[in-house]
Formats: sequence, C-alpha cells, structure tokens
Amino acid sequence: MKARPWIEAVGIGRRSAEPDGLELLLELSAREPTVAEALDRLAAATGRLANILEGQGIPSSDRHTRNLAVDPWHGRSGELLGHAARRATLVRLRELDQVGRLLLAAGDLGDGLQVSQLRWTSSRASEHLVEARQLAVRDALARASQMAGAARLIPGRVLRLEELQESGAFPLQRGRQRMAAMAGPAQLELEPGELEYTVLVRLRCRLREPGPGEPGKRPRRGPGPPGRH
Repeated sequence: MKARPWIEAVGIGRRSAEPDGLELLLELSAREPTVAEALDRLAAATGRLANILEGQGIPSSDRHTRNLAVDPWHGRSGELLGHAARRATLVRLRELDQVGRLLLAAGDLGDGLQVSQLRWTSSRASEHLVEARQLAVRDALARASQMAGAARLIPGRVLRLEELQESGAFPLQRGRQRMAAMAGPAQLELEPGELEYTVLVRLRCRLREPGPGEPGKRPRRGPGPPGRH
C-alpha cells in the first residue's frame, strides 16, 4: 500500500500584555550559635513580617512559604561558628503601587531580610495564553500551506497537533514603560516592562494534489512532436 504524503510545520504565537501584579520572594535569615537559638530568632522575625504584611492589607492566601532550611555556619578558616536558619516567603501583590509601601515597612527587619526574586504577573494570563495558542496554530497552518504550495500540493486533514513547551512558564519582559511607586516620603522607581506570552505548536497534516480548477494544478502536457517511425 502506497504511503500517503504528509507535512509537518511548527508555529509560534505571541501575545504581549502589561503586568498588573507582582510577586516578591522575601527571605529571612538568622545566625546563632545553636540550631534552637537560630530557629527562635527566625520565628520572631517571621512573626514581625507577618504583622507587616497584614498591616499592608495582604491576605494570608497571597503568602506562601517557599523554603525553610537550617545550615551550619562556618567561619573563614572553616571552623563551625553556629547555625543559620532561613525561610523564604512568596508574596503576591495585586496592586503595583503596594511594593514601595511594603518594602519601606519591611525595612524595620534590618539585614535579616532580602528580596531575592521579583516577577511581574498578569491577572489575565490564561486569556493571553489562549490568544497566543490560537495565533500559533494559525501560524503553523500558514507555514504548512506555504511549503505545500511550493511543491504544488495542498494540505488536507490535520493528523497531529501538539504543544511544544509549557506555555507562559517563562514570560519575557521588555522594558517599554516606567512606573513610580510612592512609598511615603521615599520614591521607588520600577520598570515593569511588558510581559510576552509565547506558545509553540507543531502540526502534521495530509498532502494531496490539487484537483481540477484548483490553484497549483499542473497543466496536462499536449502531445509531443511526431517522432520518427
């Protein structure tokens, strides 16, 4: 049985959006001679941070513990000085101007607090991904049609369609705009940029020759010149 020809094409879809939210990873640390003392100090700092977040109107549902660790604390020559306890909390801000007020209030925690991650988000991420996915499929179909047309063939039924990456896991940021977040007497200037949601898809579809009257139909060859008998 003769195998029916097919073609594969990869399509890409992009959807840009302005962020309307922000995620911060706040890391607390405490160093003490013993594990118990380090954990006690970390617990006290964690309670103070929780009170600050509560005072800023950030509900517990927007606070998630990401990491809790206790490690040996060594000096420069390798001697054991004690233990370091660390705890990381992911905080989701649903208003961009919250970040300045939060960091100003959290400044009372001193050197024990670090902001180790900042990521802009969009509350309409799922909608942007749907649009990017639709654009990716259209792009793949267009590419398949172009390649098939170059071979004077026509794409037919789609045999396979798959997404090639975890969409939206790594949105890109392009600096196009600037935001000033007011934090009392201090002004924190941030650049949210623009989120870009990207989707890659691959499709496979049948190929067929064009029918009568369809573009790309090869004209019939007329009879050649009379040959010698």
